[in-house]
Formats: sequence, structure tokens, C-alpha cells
Amino acid sequence: MLRNLDSPVRKRKVPQEIVYRIREQILSGALVRGSKLPSEQELTENLNVSRQTLREALRVLEMQGLLEIRAGIGGGAFVAEVNEETAHMGLINFLHSKDLTLAHLTEVRELIAPHFAYRAAQCITEEQIAELEELQNRAKKEISKKRSSALREIEISFHAKIACIGGNPILILISDFVEYLLRKAKQALQPDEIFSAAVIEAHDHIVAALKAHDPEAAARAMAVDVKAVGNALQKIADDDQRLTLREFN
Repeated sequence: MLRNLDSPVRKRKVPQEIVYRIREQILSGALVRGSKLPSEQELTENLNVSRQTLREALRVLEMQGLLEIRAGIGGGAFVAEVNEETAHMGLINFLHSKDLTLAHLTEVRELIAPHFAYRAAQCITEEQIAELEELQNRAKKEISKKRSSALREIEISFHAKIACIGGNPILILISDFVEYLLRKAKQALQPDEIFSAAVIEAHDHIVAALKAHDPEAAARAMAVDVKAVGNALQKIADDDQRLTLREFN
């Protein structure tokens, strides 16, 4: 029997304590991805809780993306893979009650994006450069076809690829979440083709600096891009009287 799952629950509110214990087991590696929790009967007996209380806790863990509840023969509670979407949802839940603004988003991007570009210029490969150039070629084709939604995805992918080049998983997670918020902002504000054309031009400058393996130039080009995007989106938001990202979720 796994530790902490074989003693009665006495701390916190009962469902919260069960959530805490099982979550601790998952994050510590005692419960690995794909493993099955003990049966409902075993858990209720060992924890000295009712089935209803246990099920409430398991539903919370399922909503957090930590467990997958399967019905039928061979079913039960299984440890799920914690992916980027799960992490994003947790952060969004936390930020939901905050007055998150475009200015906050731009400030974070101005802090991290130039670093990604700087780091990428130091270690980018020819293959990675080719991938960025292919994204740029796709963006130019999409803008000629006036496909705004496709352009937005390409713009996000461009920044995501640069963030991944450095290989720092913590920074990559932060970048993924920030770009997720940016995607939501663009979907809500619907910037026009003039905006996209300016982004494509700015990305061309970033690619050129990366190809030259010039960290300072890459960071400067990225900073210019991020600031311009932030200013353009803020102007649209001001005109539409939509100042917070809460509406974008």
C-alpha cells in the first residue's frame, strides 16, 4: 500500500486532505503515469471516509488533470499524464479572479521573449532555422489569402519554436502559457492584416539575427516585435473598451 493512503483522514476538510495525499503521491513519483489507484473499497476503508467523500475528492483530481476515471470492467482511477493544457488550466483558474491586463501580458513577454531569442542565437541549428523560415513562408502565403486565424497560429508557433530552442523546461512552460494568453487575446481582438504584415516583417528581422548567430541583435529584434504587438493589441482593446484578459478566457 502506498504511504499516506493507508491511514484515516483527520486533517483539513476531508475531501481536500484526500486530494492533497493523492496529489503528493503523483508528484513524488510514488504513483506513476498509467498506474491504477487501489479500489474504491480499499481507499474508503484505509482512509476511513465515505464513498461519497472519496468520489468527491477523485472528481477534483480528475478536474485537475491528475487522474482519469474509467468506467466498466477494468475501470477505476488511473494516474493521468500531466500535459501543457492541464498546467495552463491550473494557471488560468488562479488568474481568473485577478485583473489581468494586456499590459501585464506584454510586460512578461518583454522580460522573457528577448532572452529566448538571445539564447536561441547561441545554439540554433540549420534545421531549426529552416523550420522558422518555413513558418515565415507559410505566413506570407496565408496573409495573401487573408486567412487571419491561420496567421495567428503561425505567429504563436514562431515564438514557441524559439522558446524551445534553449531547452529550459521551466521557461518553456512559462512561454507556452504566455503565448496561450496571447492567442486568446488575438482571437478576441481580431487584429487586421496590417497588424499581421508588421508581425511578419518583425519576424524576418528576428530570423536574420538568428541566422547570423548574433544574440544581441536577436534580443533587440525580439524586443521590438513584442513591444509593437503589445501596443497594437492595446490600441484595439482600448477602442473596443476591452481592457482585461478575463474576457478572453
